[in-house]
Formats: sequence, structure tokens, C-alpha cells
Amino acid sequence: MSVQVSYKKQIMFGIICLVIFLIVLEAIIITYDYFTKQCKFMSSDVFENFDQAEKLQICRDSEALVITKYPFPEMKPNQDFSTIHINNAGFRGPDFLPIKPENTYRIFVIGGSTTFGSASTSDITTIPGYLQQKFDNENSEVNIEIINAGISAAFSFTEIQLLKNKILGYEPDLIIVYDGANDVVSNYPTNDYLYEEKEENSFFEEIANFVSNYRTIQVFQKFLLYSNEQEWNERLIYELKEYDIDKKAQIWENNWSEICQISKEKAFDMLITIQPMAGTSDRKLTDFERMKFIQHDNQKIINYLGVYASALEKLNRSCDNVADLRNVFDGIEGPLFYDHVHVSDRGNKIVAEKLFELTKPIVFSKIDTSL
Repeated sequence: MSVQVSYKKQIMFGIICLVIFLIVLEAIIITYDYFTKQCKFMSSDVFENFDQAEKLQICRDSEALVITKYPFPEMKPNQDFSTIHINNAGFRGPDFLPIKPENTYRIFVIGGSTTFGSASTSDITTIPGYLQQKFDNENSEVNIEIINAGISAAFSFTEIQLLKNKILGYEPDLIIVYDGANDVVSNYPTNDYLYEEKEENSFFEEIANFVSNYRTIQVFQKFLLYSNEQEWNERLIYELKEYDIDKKAQIWENNWSEICQISKEKAFDMLITIQPMAGTSDRKLTDFERMKFIQHDNQKIINYLGVYASALEKLNRSCDNVADLRNVFDGIEGPLFYDHVHVSDRGNKIVAEKLFELTKPIVFSKIDTSL
């Protein structure tokens, strides 16, 4: 009996030692990660001329952001970091008056993290930031405000909730929609997506998700499952699930068609666009971009994005202004993407120039009419 107890004690002692070892190892890896932080953009050739301190600052600012999820995703107001300012209304950029002043034309740009400016070096180097600069250079007699309403992971359902419940209260004159990628990878089978009960994961799926978040497991995975750096770099880190893409695209079209109808009733303009991704433009991808293209199953995403582009053409029947921007980077050389969809400041500027070209006639036709 005493021997059995001894064995039990030894096993228990061994388990305790193993748990302590794993906790200490996890703490060491997390500490190492903190001081040698590697956000996903930091190894990109887009940032090769940035010093480590600057990249770390962008990384830590992005991770410190607070987004509230209910009743719909939005930025917590009044957040201030070195490279990001969230204003009094919960949008990226300078503060603005809730009640639109006279002689002001107000533009909102809505979308996901590409609109928000994930890894942008400042508020003014985001797509809305560059668009503001373009309009400022016009020296208009009217104050043209560009408001960045991008939110990480947003897609059409959450954007429409933000638009209906918040943005309309700020009297927009023009709303620009810049997205597409998040809709392709999101699962929304019906128009009641936001209100449906989500199917819960099984016990084993929950355990797997829990364990996979530990850095120790991730480090072991790299060294045990991949024989060399190339295999690691070309591993599939995201696989697009098989959805009824035609049904999804139809829902997307119906949703924005409804908003276009509201815009006509409330007398503001809409411009709905489909965004570019790595591989949609006629340009040679850099080695790094090609790696991200493979890792994120981008060819399948791009094929699905094409279905949305077809829906965009049909949307033109109910919306006055639509634009397919998938080819906006045609002929552009050098690095633009730091992953499969997010771009550098340089990429943001190119997109902003195209949006300016598309919106300038809309804006100034309304301004000239009002003067």
C-alpha cells in the first residue's frame, strides 16, 4: 500500500513539475516576445528600411487599441498613442464637431483594417488621411472633412450597423465603402447573421483552440512539424471555408442596395468599392508577397472576390456610384503588401488618389450647387 502511495506521489510530483516547467517556459517565451516583438508586418520588405524601434511602436500601438463589440463593433473614444489617435467620437483621426458646421462637406470612409490603416505610420498616412490631404490641396471655399470609420475585421453587416446606428447621426454628405476581403472570409448565411445563435464548438475544439494560443505550443509546432524555413514560410496558415459564395454575394448586394436607397431618402451620396488584394493587380509580387499569397489561400479568396465584383456591377442599378479597385495597383513595382491584403503607406496613397479621382466630381458638383 505504501509503495502504491509512493508511486501516486511520484506521478503527481512529476505532473506538478511538468506544469511548472511549462508555465515558466511560457513566461520566458512571452517575455522574449515582448522585448523582441514581431507583429505580422514587421518582417515584410515594406518595412525593411524602418528601424526596429519605429516598427515596435506601430506594433504596440495597434495591439493596445480597444474595440467594443456590442451592440456593434466600434472604437472606444479618446485613445491616444504615438502613431494612432482615436477621437472623441470613436473614429481614427482628429476630433470633429458632432453637429456639422455650416459650410462643411462631410465624408465618411468605412471598411475594415485596410481602411483603418493597420500598420500605417500615422493617422495621415491611412487611406482617409491621404484623401483628406488631396481635398485640402484643392483650396475649396467649403471645409471638406474626411472621417476614418474603418474598424478592424469589419465587413458589410457590421459596417451597416455602424452606419445606421452611428454615422447617420453625424450628417454625412458622402459615404465611401472600401472593403470586400472580410466579406469573402466571413460566414453570414442569412440576413439575420448578427442576431443568430452561433453554433458552439465541441469540447475538443475548445481545448484545441485554447492550447493553440500558447506560445510554447506554437514554437514546438514550428520546429517539430516543419523541416526547414521554406516549408514554414509556405505553410497554409488560413484555409478559406467552402461557402455558398453566390448566396453570400447576393446578400451583400441586397444589403448595400438597401443603404443606397436610404442614401437617396436622406440626401447623401454613396460610393461602394471592391478593394485590391495581393494577386488581383497586374504586377509582379515580391517574394514576401508571394509567400503571403500562398499562406492565406489567396487564389481562392481572389476567385470568390470576383463573384462580389460581379455583384457590384449589378449593384450599379440601385447605387449611383460603384467602383472595382482590384486592379488599382496595375504596373506598380516594388513592395506594397505586408500580408495578403494590407498595404503600406505607399499603397494607401495610391488607393487614396484613385478614390479622390472618383469622388472629386461628386463632391464639387454638390458644393457648386450649394454655393
